[in-house]
Amino acid sequence: MARARKASPDGAAEVRRLAGGGRRKGAFALGAGAGALLGAGLVLQHRMASRATADDADFAADGLVLPDGMLSRDVPTDDGGMLHVVARGSGPAVVLLHGVTLNSATWVHQLRELSTELQVVALDQRGHGKSVPGSDGFRSPSGAPSGGPGAPAMKRLAADVVSVLDALELDRVVLVGHSMGGMVALQLLSDASPELRRRIAGVLLVATSAGPLIGLPAFAQVLGASTSAARGALLSLERRGKPLMAHPDVAYWSTRLAFGAEAPPAQVRYAEAMINAMSPHYMADLIGDVAGFDISPALGALDVPATVVVGTHDRLTPPWHARRMVRGLPDAALLELARCGHMVMLERPGELNRVIGEMAAKVLV
Repeated sequence: MARARKASPDGAAEVRRLAGGGRRKGAFALGAGAGALLGAGLVLQHRMASRATADDADFAADGLVLPDGMLSRDVPTDDGGMLHVVARGSGPAVVLLHGVTLNSATWVHQLRELSTELQVVALDQRGHGKSVPGSDGFRSPSGAPSGGPGAPAMKRLAADVVSVLDALELDRVVLVGHSMGGMVALQLLSDASPELRRRIAGVLLVATSAGPLIGLPAFAQVLGASTSAARGALLSLERRGKPLMAHPDVAYWSTRLAFGAEAPPAQVRYAEAMINAMSPHYMADLIGDVAGFDISPALGALDVPATVVVGTHDRLTPPWHARRMVRGLPDAALLELARCGHMVMLERPGELNRVIGEMAAKVLV
């Protein structure tokens, strides 16, 4: 005989209890499934990164070997630092300014291919490559007027560029600035005296921004909090003797984000080596001024011939930054490179070299 089930004093509560157990089991199953998918994704990412190798033959095949015949020079700065400068070729001069965490080797294609007709000069900006900051660090130059558009670190880096122009006795040049280097070029033009402005015959702004990087009303508040957290993390890496990107998979995929879809592993590994050679401490000092840079109010006064170059697949400084700069500059043209990412000088050297050569032929007469 079947045993009668005692009625619950609260039938609805019993139903809720049973249903809650079902939900918990369902949630556990969903969580386990999501975890399995995440784990599988991480394994796949690891396998893809580990297979994206490059050896000397791959670097040579992609032209990622610095050419013979480069001249090297160390230029002192006005605050006791030292700038490592390389140059190749003779004739009208172009001065190449690399982006944050990179160095003069970024311009390997330009040093080799443009130097047949031009004097190509590339420097390691302070805190990058072989260059060493002086007593100012990444603050505005000692004795320079404070305030104004831009950022203190860019003012300091711009003063370093002037030191190089003076040391190499370069009277008329085309400035080519990539990413942070473009910010430095804009800062230099904004702060320049009429005599210094005369020495800059033209400027190419490559995958860069006049700021702000993110057009949100509360960006300044978000920037302050995120910069403080990032500084702390970077200084922790420095204390522990770690590079900027200690985990191999993180290093590869973080660098890969700077490239378009068609970049071969050799290009990514080449850039990754430069990034991981930079001190986390110097990056900690720079990160706030790079992210918060805004010289857009001054663009209308920068009446130097300009060409703005951007890749359509640039995730770091997307094309709207370039279009905004062109609208603000008095004399600017825009070139958008289809399917190209942020690393234009490595991904599309032929097209970039053509644009540099055309500007030099036009303005350096």
